[in-house]
Amino acid sequence: MDKQFGIVSRYPEHLAHFSPAYYEVKDVTGVWHDPLPNTIPMVSLFGDNQIAKAHPDWVQIGPDGIPGTRQSPYFDWDTLCPSQDAVWKQALLWVQQAISANHGQALRLDDVTFAREGFCQCTVCRSKRGSQDFVSYRIDRLAEFVQTVKPLVQNLHFTVYPDPFPGHLEKRFGLSLERLSPMVDTFVVPIYDIHYGTTYWLEILAQAFRERINGHWFIELYGLGVEEKSLRHAAEVAWAYADGVVIAYDNQLEKLLAVKRHLKA
Repeated sequence: MDKQFGIVSRYPEHLAHFSPAYYEVKDVTGVWHDPLPNTIPMVSLFGDNQIAKAHPDWVQIGPDGIPGTRQSPYFDWDTLCPSQDAVWKQALLWVQQAISANHGQALRLDDVTFAREGFCQCTVCRSKRGSQDFVSYRIDRLAEFVQTVKPLVQNLHFTVYPDPFPGHLEKRFGLSLERLSPMVDTFVVPIYDIHYGTTYWLEILAQAFRERINGHWFIELYGLGVEEKSLRHAAEVAWAYADGVVIAYDNQLEKLLAVKRHLKA
């Protein structure tokens, strides 16, 4: 299969030029955009500032009662607990709304994760986990959610936090690549920087994920405000390791097309 060059965009007019074309239907702020046909809707599910504000009892809780919100250290958005039935139901509703325009042809699940190591310690999590090992319970819970979504979608894409160190995805976020691989058609690994002045670290992460992921996968780079030369070089590195490169949130169509032409050449 030829390598692919895609984008994540909030600009509908950009999407027709790239494949995959991820259209951000719902982001972590809770803002919703109606899905578009012939695109892959991308939905943030367990990250939502608006829902967390309206339902603080749905927020993930960490050690010592620390809430998984922007008011706590290391959090850029508010997190919802995947163990809670109300959150699960709302997440599935977002999924169904997102795939309504493309009739379930494709979907990208974003933020299907526990927030950090030690999350979640809410009463619902503790009750449902019972005597089960904490790490195993979280892996089972997220895998069950993906398994529930999979029959609704022909081509399922899944965002993976960029931490390839053995055991970290499982212990920190409740994600097992081995459990998810039979259900996920394409993994997407965002490796963001606002400059890409050096790329040795990008190559290290890319090589590590190539060894960890058994299947089709893309590296996603951040494009907004990054100089074209630096973005092109970073894309070259990612192109050498993954099955495709995705540029996220850039608002300059000509720059995106120039990087695409360079890689395809």
